Amino acid sequence: MTVKELREKAGKLADRIKELARQAEGREFTAEEKENWEKLNKEYNDLLKQIERAELVEQLDRDMGDPQARNLPGREDTHGTPADDSGRRQVATDEQRALALQAWMRTQSGLELTEPQREAAAACELNPGRRELTLRLFTTDQFTNRQRLIRHTHPGVIERALSVNTGASGGFIVPSGFINRVEDALLFYGGMRQVAEILRTETGEELSWPTDNDTSNSGERLGEGQAVTEAAPTFGQVKLNAYVYSSKLVRVPVSLLQDAAFDLVNWLAAKLGERISRAQNSDYTTGIRGNQPWGIVTAATLGVTAAAQAAIDWDELKQLIHSVDVAYRTGARWMFHDNTALALRQIRDGMGREIWQSNAREGLPDTIEGYPVTLNNDMASTIATTAKTIIFGQLTKYKIRDVQIIIVRRLVERYAEYNEEGFVAFMRSDGALIDAGTHPVKYLQQA
Repeated sequence: MTVKELREKAGKLADRIKELARQAEGREFTAEEKENWEKLNKEYNDLLKQIERAELVEQLDRDMGDPQARNLPGREDTHGTPADDSGRRQVATDEQRALALQAWMRTQSGLELTEPQREAAAACELNPGRRELTLRLFTTDQFTNRQRLIRHTHPGVIERALSVNTGASGGFIVPSGFINRVEDALLFYGGMRQVAEILRTETGEELSWPTDNDTSNSGERLGEGQAVTEAAPTFGQVKLNAYVYSSKLVRVPVSLLQDAAFDLVNWLAAKLGERISRAQNSDYTTGIRGNQPWGIVTAATLGVTAAAQAAIDWDELKQLIHSVDVAYRTGARWMFHDNTALALRQIRDGMGREIWQSNAREGLPDTIEGYPVTLNNDMASTIATTAKTIIFGQLTKYKIRDVQIIIVRRLVERYAEYNEEGFVAFMRSDGALIDAGTHPVKYLQQA
């Protein structure tokens, strides 16, 4: 289905959800109505995820059809063919990179190469016998452009920068689709990469983020001959490290490597990205500072304690909004588990209107009190005693630091008896909330 069709379907579901809520106004749902309510809300949430994926795919299709897309900044990697008439070295095509990647996989498994695969490996200056590949991710600015597109706050074009590493490291062989799929898998799983600011560094050395808090100081009015008062701001810093994540082993049957029709690029990229992102999103959400990223829920500050152990009301949501300083409320967002979203959709304001506003039909994120919603299923899944069920505030104050390469390695003998090869990816990353003392993100905790 197209994005337009998906939005129309989501809009119809939203109308059905509202109608069901109106029918039950002033009373509890019957068992049948509650079952229908939960089913409709699940379908609606699933559609929102489909819309996000479909929008990105359509954008990628438009980029791939743009003849200028082959020469975007960062696409300076060239292959070993002679210079053209203008004296410039030619840019390796995606088809050549895909064939070279297949050549590398087949050589590692002791398989013969086809002539096109040999030519592609030579054109990309790749030694297929090399045991390790280094894949370069997007730059910080380019990844930020992608995030803006996902948030629907900027219609910018996605840029697809690939490796500028030497051919021997494997950077030249990576087709643009591979990096896109890895990035997409990292971005869409869980929610944290959709809201945080992403920083990409070339190395993994400790990165210090300075902070200052001068909110307790103000200027002064001086009398004649009166000296000024000294008032120094409070400085601090948050340190970002580079913790190692792995995809675990990805087992590839040799029979698939022998199959020329096997879409290795999309399959392997999706596996690597999804596995790493699952581990990272959990740490970015609830990690405890020490030997892992500092999770946003862990680092946030208590804003409101709910009156009930297993319920949330409208007044508590308003209190949570106003517990965050007004300076952080422009651009603020909500984040919570999908099960919490289901509960919040049943809350009404003082006029009996739903506080949850569904905007899928317009291509915008859903909102509560005008603030966008982001789902993160690594947050508390039940509204239960002491659970931190909702966070609200300037979520861009959460910084994710990536070392800008993913390393893919092949394990030779581990699955030989199964006629399979093992591949594993490694990526270094960290995350932390930048809080200078004025608490840009706060949470609601159940009693």
